[in-house]
Amino acid sequence: MCAGFGGEAVSASEQLAAALQLVPALGDHARIPGSLPDVTAFDAAWALLQQAVSADPTNAAVHAARGNLLLRRGKTEAAQRSYALAARFDPYDAPSRIALGELAYMAGDERTAQTWFDAAFALRRVYSSGARAGARSALVLCVAGPWHRNVPLDFVVDAERWTLHRWYLPDEAFDRGEVELPAYDVVVNAIGESVAAQPALDAAQRFIAAQDKPAINDPGKVRATARDRLTATLAGIAGCDVGAVRRVSRGELLEIVHGFPLLLRPTDAHGGRGLERVDDAAAVAAYAARVSSESYDAGAFVDYRSADGFYRKYRVMFVDGVPFPYHLALDDTWMIHYHRAPMGAHEWMRDEERHFLQAPGEALAGWETTLRAVGAAVGLEYFGIDCTVLPDGTLFVFEADAAMLVHGFDPDPEKRAAFERIRTALDALFTRVAGG
Repeated sequence: MCAGFGGEAVSASEQLAAALQLVPALGDHARIPGSLPDVTAFDAAWALLQQAVSADPTNAAVHAARGNLLLRRGKTEAAQRSYALAARFDPYDAPSRIALGELAYMAGDERTAQTWFDAAFALRRVYSSGARAGARSALVLCVAGPWHRNVPLDFVVDAERWTLHRWYLPDEAFDRGEVELPAYDVVVNAIGESVAAQPALDAAQRFIAAQDKPAINDPGKVRATARDRLTATLAGIAGCDVGAVRRVSRGELLEIVHGFPLLLRPTDAHGGRGLERVDDAAAVAAYAARVSSESYDAGAFVDYRSADGFYRKYRVMFVDGVPFPYHLALDDTWMIHYHRAPMGAHEWMRDEERHFLQAPGEALAGWETTLRAVGAAVGLEYFGIDCTVLPDGTLFVFEADAAMLVHGFDPDPEKRAAFERIRTALDALFTRVAGG
């Protein structure tokens, strides 16, 4: 206890309740850490939580709330310490363990991350965000693990309008009839395609077929976005091409002696991890010795450099079959990642991106034909592609993925507007499918 106004004793739980009044989402610990927005009431909420710690240093919920608040200011190491105290003082605190898994993964410690995830999912498999008055509910089917393996809905779904109940699959307890699911208006399959996600996709497909609520993102169609299946998925679309990818074992990789230059990466790797260009068999052998994996994805390297010497990679999101421009990255190297591209250093690059966001049809020929055909061929209600335009005008698709990142934290007004268009369309999709 600590003294409150007038000298009366105030408990840690009361201080926490007051902090939750200021920041209602302070208890949403299973959210993606980077999706938590800063709040104007930070200082007042922090003071209340500090007083709560003084009143009861062993209150796990208070430490978890401190971790949640710290994440809103990007203080990940301090947040990690707070969540670790929450887990220490409450052995049944599963959401804090998910937060610790995410933070360990962000820090590059995948082994520790997996330990925390395993502990969390052993305790429970269903996690709900804080319900808001008047909000509708979506049951979000996920695969266990770090957030990037699933559609990152926390960044794009309006938490005031939709309560998200995350259910991590497969769930043996459900098969035994031991899981009670919360009420929901719509099912959203958020599982991204990967080899590791196949059991979760199987479980999602069985569950969707066995229940009577409408669903978004058919698990079977998610499978068709795999790198080694995308060429077949988009075959026959006029003005569109996809680099053929072959999935090979380590032994098969070492037998490759022609078809160079090639792009190699470990199967299921994203963000450029392990992605390299190889130009001959000796380079393949060196790559295999350096990059360990059970299987690899091998595809032809396509030089997509524009006439001005720069490479361009466009991200387009599809909502209910309609394409929306999200961003454009330019670089003088072929391996482009938006957060590493020198967009901030060149105003002309930012101007070109803004033009793409305002008039995408002028940047990508066939916006209303080829792009719409891509959306129809993939058949998912929500997904994205990374693509470019080859010198002959062909739309070249690098990858399609339901779990592509979309967020609204960029301060540029045009990028914010592009994000809001996607967010509004997704909300309309949820509402339409849910009924109403």
